[in-house]
This record gives sequence, C-alpha cells and structure tokens, in this order.
Amino acid sequence: TPCKKQNPTMEVLKHVTCGTAGKPLRIIQITDTHLFPEGVTSFKNEDTTVDMKKSGYSNKTAKEYLALLIKQVRPDVAILTGDIIDGRPFGEHKRTDWLRTIEEFIDPLVDAGIYWSFTPGNHDDDGAPYSRKDLLDIYSLPYCLSKGANTFDHTITVGPSEKEGVRLWLFDSGENSPDKNIRYTSFSLASVAAHKLISKKLRERKEKLPGLAFFHIPLPQYMYNHPISGTLGLFDAARNKGQVPRFARYFPWLVKLFGADRVAGSSMLDSGLFESFSREGNVKATFCGHDHYNDAVMWRDGVYLCYGRVCSYTPPIDWEGKGGPLPFEFGARIVEVRPDASVATWVQSKDGIEPKSYVPLEHRDRAPAGLCARILCSNVTLKVVNFIAILVILVYVLMFPQYRSAEELEEEAKIEAGLL
Repeated sequence: TPCKKQNPTMEVLKHVTCGTAGKPLRIIQITDTHLFPEGVTSFKNEDTTVDMKKSGYSNKTAKEYLALLIKQVRPDVAILTGDIIDGRPFGEHKRTDWLRTIEEFIDPLVDAGIYWSFTPGNHDDDGAPYSRKDLLDIYSLPYCLSKGANTFDHTITVGPSEKEGVRLWLFDSGENSPDKNIRYTSFSLASVAAHKLISKKLRERKEKLPGLAFFHIPLPQYMYNHPISGTLGLFDAARNKGQVPRFARYFPWLVKLFGADRVAGSSMLDSGLFESFSREGNVKATFCGHDHYNDAVMWRDGVYLCYGRVCSYTPPIDWEGKGGPLPFEFGARIVEVRPDASVATWVQSKDGIEPKSYVPLEHRDRAPAGLCARILCSNVTLKVVNFIAILVILVYVLMFPQYRSAEELEEEAKIEAGLL
C-alpha cells in the first residue's frame, strides 16, 4: 500500500477541561528529545560510535529544559511530537525500561498538574525491543489528555469549556520505510478520510473552536516555502554530512538563489492530509518536529506550517556531530490560543521569548496568493527553473571559449591579419 493503514478510524475523545476562562490557553510543544536508557554511555549508528561522556552529550538536558520552560511559560497543555525516546540504544543495549524513561521525563509536567499528549516519531520504536503498538501504553501515564485512546490518530478539545479552547488533531506521521526512496510510510489514509468525515460533522454542529494539528514528520507541503519566521537549516546540515547531490555540494549559492534549499525531511508519499486541512479550513496551523535544524513558521494555502525547536543533547540531535552545530539554541515552541479564538506562536529559550520569533497565526493578515504567485512559487516551477539554470551553466562551461591571455589574443590577431 502507498501509505500506512495502521488504524481503521480516527478516534474522537471527550473534552478535557483545563486553563482559566477568559484567559489565553498556552500549549508547549516538546519535540525530538531522543532520550536514551538511563546509564547508557555510548551510541552506535552506521559507521560511528559515540562516547557520550567524552563528547559532552547529556540525557538530562531535555528534562532540565522542560522544567525551566514550565517555570517560564506556565503552559496549560504540552504536546510531545515524537522521537521523545530513541529506540536504537534500547535495542542495542537490550533495555526494556522505555516507559519508565518517558515517565521520568514528564515528571515536571505531572508535578505542575499540566495535561499532555504524545504523537510517535520514526525513532521512538526504531530498532527497539518493543513495538510501535506498545507505545500506546504512554497514554496510561498521569495527566495524559489521550487516556484511553486506542490509536495515535485522534482529536480532542481542551480548554475552560467546550465553547472556549482549541481542537487538537493528533496524527501518527509514519515509520521508517524499508524503501529508501519513500523514506517514511506516511499518514494513514483511513485517518485522512476520517478527518474529512469528522470535519463535516463539526460543521453541522457549528463548532467555532480553532484547530491545531500535531505530528512528527513534516508534510510534503513543508517543502519550498518562504519562512515568515525562524530558520530552515536542514539543507546546510545535509550538505555537511554529504547527503546532497554533487552539484548542490559545490554550488550551494545557486541552490539557495532559487529557494531550493528550503527542504523538509518528509515522506515521498502524499497522503492528502494537507489538502484535507486546506479544503476543510478547520486546521489553522500544523506543528511538527523531525528536522532538527529547522524551526521556521511558514504559510501555504490557508494553513500555517510550523516546526518545533529541539531541546535535548543526545547524539542523534546533531546527527552524531556530522550535521554540524545547530543554528539556534535549545528551546520549545509555544502556542497561545486566546478567548477570541485568535492564535499566536513563538519560540521560548532559556533566556525567554526568542527575538523575532513571535508570529500571529491570523489568515486575514496575509493576502491570498494570486494565480501568478501560485505558478511562480509552485514546486514544478522551482524544478523547471533549477533545471534551466543547471543547463545554462553546463552550456556555458562546454561552449564558451577557454580563457586566453592578451599575448595569445594578439598573436591570433596577427595570424588572422596575415591570412587576410
């Protein structure tokens, strides 16, 4: 099948009351902590073995950051968007205490009485001695919004009341695919269909709550968008690791000139979920992780596309050092939903709100793209422009006369004059 069909339906869970009436509801997104089993000091991946102590990595950074950010932001809800644990060291060291590892990590949330939920990433069960289905046991932990859920794909409303708050849509964005050309198995087709069906019922009920979607791997539509705020550093990291085509390795300036560096680590399969969000109009913004070097906010066809910010320091966070240093500090993305249903987001680091990261997620502030803009900014146009640019350079190199000195040109002129 082109996309993974893990679950037959998308669950609709009961409303969870939290926050204070008449005041903003704050959500903190925690992503890609890649927690290791307690006591593990080394990590082997591909051709690299990392000594965590010698290299300065720490499994405690994420929990310390979480506690600090809770103190600063005082969120009402936390969403953990995947790769919270990393299954590979659990498998390598034959450890099965993964649930305890997560339980210890969320201690600051539980101690503060903050509701939270979880969406799986591609590494939570990667190479692990437990299955992806086992990860559903996470929903049994204290203060989990999704308690009782039988699938990772579900929707739930949170807030002071059912008429004041926000509708959350949580999705499993897929696992690593055995087919490297596909990369990841993508979203469940059944859940995409369920989103359309549920959306129809919500329209009939005239629900007016803003909708926010959370998942781990970015949608294909995260590709080639101009960032409103934040950084898209995945291309530079992939170039550092040698994972880009040879042309891009030697001519990165040309790639960036045409915006082809604005890449995302999405599946090569398109489940149709973004089209459903855009068409139904009930998801104002999406939030993902996965691409450690990206933290941008973008906008496309009526939907804001947002990245979280990593806040951990275990070997996978910078690709075992092969991706180069992160282009920003550790932190987390904050989402604020106000009583009038307006939404804003920013990145919070240890020093507070990061400068220039505050973005109001209001469609009325952005004019819809006209036909010319849609054509000029489409993925097809970018590919055609890139192809033409490469073709021009090749023709120039092959056809343009080789460089000749002034003496050579003078001698050639004399020869031509003698022949005449």
